[in-house]
Amino acid sequence: MNTFYLQLKKSPLAIIGLSILLLWIFAALFGPSLVSYTYTEMDMHNQLVSPGEQGHLLGTDALGRDVFSRIIYGSRTILTVALLTSLLSSFAGIIIGFIAGYFGGLVDTFFLRIMDILMAIPPLVLSMVVLGILGNSTILSLTIIVSIAYTPATARVARGALLTCKNTEYVDAARIRGESNIFIMFVEILPNTIGPVIVEITARFAYSIMMIASLGFLGVGLQPPTPDWGMMVIENKSIIRSAPWTVVYPSLAIASLVIAISLFSDFLSKVMINEN
Repeated sequence: MNTFYLQLKKSPLAIIGLSILLLWIFAALFGPSLVSYTYTEMDMHNQLVSPGEQGHLLGTDALGRDVFSRIIYGSRTILTVALLTSLLSSFAGIIIGFIAGYFGGLVDTFFLRIMDILMAIPPLVLSMVVLGILGNSTILSLTIIVSIAYTPATARVARGALLTCKNTEYVDAARIRGESNIFIMFVEILPNTIGPVIVEITARFAYSIMMIASLGFLGVGLQPPTPDWGMMVIENKSIIRSAPWTVVYPSLAIASLVIAISLFSDFLSKVMINEN
């Protein structure tokens, strides 16, 4: 922990990324209790108000909804779905990757072929097709579908990490003691491969945010009135010339969060490489 803290102090970009990420987490947790408007509240007398006027910090949209409030509420939605997605895809990917790598042979071939098929389909296309079939998206359905799209990449990372430890002395010692395969995989090997796994979870977090925002922009993500940054952009794109703040601010929110996570993820990967 001390080593991690010392390296973090030497990386300004990582500090910036972590700070922005923590700021958005704070906004998601406490922001809704601090804003003056709800994300569904309409002020029909103050439509398309410019930022800073009539008590609206970032202005209002065509329906008179406060842009700042919708961004704050939207942070809660996108962070929740992205976190659940990254955790679920990482959990499934670790299990699949570990089973495939540990047992090898036909088991490995079977799982790898399935992962190859899923990876052959771009995650955005796969998610759009499934969501289009299902109809209205919910937080649960969106989480599951995006998780499926990202599981193959995590499974390959987990498999590669396991293969580096599979034939080590401490694994052989566990086999000699008569430990079960599950014990060896998840008690002996997993803690020694946790570095790449953590980096992968962090990376999936950033990818999930981009995916969720993209699906919202394409109109197949979370449906109104649920606040969604991508949906905010597509809803207001027709008035971008007359009211650019309705599109610029949610776009900046997406970009800042993705960049922040990417900066911190890059720092984590370098830390793990140095430790190894």
